[in-house]
Amino acid sequence: MKSVIYAFVLMLVVSSCASFSNRMINKNKSSLSENDLVKLEGTYALFPDLKYDEKGKVHSIDSQDPETRYNLNYFVKSEKSKYDYSDSYMVEVKFLDKNRLQFITKKENAIIENVELGGKLKNGLFYLDNKYLKRNGVPYLAGGYDNYKTRIGLSKDNGLLVNYAFDNSGALLFMFWAGSTYNLGYHYKRIEK
Repeated sequence: MKSVIYAFVLMLVVSSCASFSNRMINKNKSSLSENDLVKLEGTYALFPDLKYDEKGKVHSIDSQDPETRYNLNYFVKSEKSKYDYSDSYMVEVKFLDKNRLQFITKKENAIIENVELGGKLKNGLFYLDNKYLKRNGVPYLAGGYDNYKTRIGLSKDNGLLVNYAFDNSGALLFMFWAGSTYNLGYHYKRIEK
C-alpha cells in the first residue's frame, strides 16, 4: 500500500509541471554566462520573425501567420498582451543586475509598457520569474493544473530567443486523463540603431 501512495505522490509531482524542450533551441542558442548577461541588452522587434519546431528546425514567419500574435510581451508580461502587427513596435531590453531585466515596449519611440522581471541564469539561458501555476478543483480526483514558464537567451545571430513551456493536465478519479503539453520557440530580430 505504501508503494501505491509513493507512486501517486510521485505522479502528482512529476506530471503537474511544464518542461522545456532543449532539443527545440539547442542548435540555435548562444549560451550565456553571468558575465554575458549584459549581451541581452538591446532593442528587438516585438513580433517574431522565426519559429523553431520540436526538432530545432527554423521556419520563417510572415504577417499572415497566426504566430504573429505571440508578441514578446505575450511571454514576458501576459498572454493577454495584444498588439497590431501592422504598427511598428519594438522592445528595449535593459540589464538591471544579474537577476533582473527591464522590458520597455515602444511605438515610434513613445513608451507603451514598462515591465521589470527577475530571473535566474541556468544552462546558458535566463529563466524569467513569471511562472504561473493554477490549480483547478482537486487535482487528479476532479481537476488538474495549468502551468507555464518562459526562458530567454541569445540566438547565434544575436537575436532574442524565447522558449515557452505550457502544461494543462488533470484527471477524474485518476482514470480519465486529459490535458495538453507543448513548447514554443521563437526568434525576435535585434534592431540595430
